[in-house]
Amino acid sequence: MRISRMQKKHIPHVIEVLTAAFSDWFLKRRGRSRSRKRKPECFYPYLDIESEGCFVALERTQVIGAIFTHVWGKFGWIGTFGVHPDFQEKGIGKELMLKAIKYLDKKKNVTTLCLETMPDSSSNIGLYSKLGFKPAFLTIRLNKPITVTSKKTVAMKEFAEAYDLEVVYFSQEENKEDAFTRMNWLSSNIVNGLDHKSEIIIGDEYNFGETILLKREGFIIGYAVCRTFVRHDNDQSEPYLEIKNLVIDKDIKNPMVLDYLLYICEQYGEEHGKVGVRLSINSSYWLAYQHLINNYGFHIRSAILRMVKFSEDIKSYDHSSEWIVICSYLIM
Repeated sequence: MRISRMQKKHIPHVIEVLTAAFSDWFLKRRGRSRSRKRKPECFYPYLDIESEGCFVALERTQVIGAIFTHVWGKFGWIGTFGVHPDFQEKGIGKELMLKAIKYLDKKKNVTTLCLETMPDSSSNIGLYSKLGFKPAFLTIRLNKPITVTSKKTVAMKEFAEAYDLEVVYFSQEENKEDAFTRMNWLSSNIVNGLDHKSEIIIGDEYNFGETILLKREGFIIGYAVCRTFVRHDNDQSEPYLEIKNLVIDKDIKNPMVLDYLLYICEQYGEEHGKVGVRLSINSSYWLAYQHLINNYGFHIRSAILRMVKFSEDIKSYDHSSEWIVICSYLIM
């Protein structure tokens, strides 16, 4: 067995490995298989952006495992990651993880490294713990049906006019570099070094969706990276708009600003044939999380455990008394 840099020719085999690995996981833990295959187009942008940080495990010429890395400024994360069931419990997953960690640490010099795993997966949590990852918090996955009504439209329009809000799609933004700079400032002002530029580029250049910019007096005060791309081969359509990232200026304490940005996302989703919205929020951002489920109509879909390495003390993640809005969906 050897670890090699992933190439585009590997992607069809990577899809087969990951499909088998996740189907096996579902069968063992939930009593049912799940064999949804991702489209190759799902993986190409991430391989293009981190061409040196995606790896495959090879048995001769056969792909038996794969791992992807991602860099958001000084913030790195690992996933999707899997080993074919026929080759598990042989140390292959550990070797792939070590390769990914080395890349993010030595070549990208990230200051925070994280991943997400199922809270009930003892084998995964055990492996990641041995590699130095610590449980940090639960990421709560939320969804809601799209509800764009005339009454809601009037109310949101009135609020936007009173608050002097303007919406611009990133694809139509005249000065994209200035927009990148401002969005980087907003995200890094909440989590030091965090930058969503790569995800915004994927949406813009690979037609995965759109980044919605929320402006006040000409300045970007929030943004939402939205995904409309249909990811699975056997799906004719993807019913949910996925909000990959959402950030609002930490100095803005008015929950209605969040409501307005979400409403614009719902409008965008409806225009693209979606019937619902999905996003994920860290449980440590308690006030925003409560607002989403108590006031905006989101429901809990599931929870996943975020684990971190190279970061500050875990206590630094407790923002339960602060109104901070930052949502991140760590999935490709």
